[in-house]
Amino acid sequence: MLKSMLALGKMQFNQYNIYKSNFYLFTLNRIVEIVVYIFVWQAIYRQTGDTGGYTINQMITYYILVFTLSSLSCWGVNEDIAYSIRNGNINKELLNPLSYFQYYFGINIGEMAFAIVVGVATFVICSLFWGITLPVSFIHFLLFVVVILLGIPVTFFFTMIIGLVGFYSSSIWGMQILRKSIISIFSGIIAPITLFPHWFQVIANVLPFKELIYTPINIWLGQVSMNNILLVIIKQIIWVGTLYGIAKIFFNHAVKKVTINGG
Repeated sequence: MLKSMLALGKMQFNQYNIYKSNFYLFTLNRIVEIVVYIFVWQAIYRQTGDTGGYTINQMITYYILVFTLSSLSCWGVNEDIAYSIRNGNINKELLNPLSYFQYYFGINIGEMAFAIVVGVATFVICSLFWGITLPVSFIHFLLFVVVILLGIPVTFFFTMIIGLVGFYSSSIWGMQILRKSIISIFSGIIAPITLFPHWFQVIANVLPFKELIYTPINIWLGQVSMNNILLVIIKQIIWVGTLYGIAKIFFNHAVKKVTINGG
């Protein structure tokens, strides 16, 4: 099973990487976004002397890491799922030796691998031009990686839920935009969560998206205690189980609908 999923991941990675321009353009796009945010925060710092509780170097590091990691959170297989439903490939996918979820998680592995390559390239290039605040300790770096990895299944199952809307709609374009917007706002991509109103922070603390970007970066910066990191990991595990359950229920209902329609 794992071997088959890794083979699917390798195939998907090669599809992204077959044109080297994909890598260069994705990386360039990330760097341009970083430059814009850094210039904005440098201007704010010169005017107010404040960057939302971060030093200017920490804020620069924050946005370099944001766009290093953002592809892991915002990319997903929901469009692939919707396309397979529209063109009829869903019939073959349901008959695969791998389960439907395993099949798409294998494809997701390939997308995430390419996202990591783009992210590492972005981080290295930006590190040459701006001073990066390094992790406060090696333990914090390891915990940073653990939280990032736990965020991948959270994103995957959320993406699966959105993709399965394709069973009920001829287009999921609007849902795709909504998914990316929710993640961008609640994960801290647009701005650190602490800059939002208190009521927004309460919602963000309940939802799982904060742990995709904002929390791991603050672990990197040493602004999350060890006790809270443990709670973060427990919260992620709970959300992985919850989103998997929702996606499974949604999928089981959707498959029945396809059967009823003779698909």
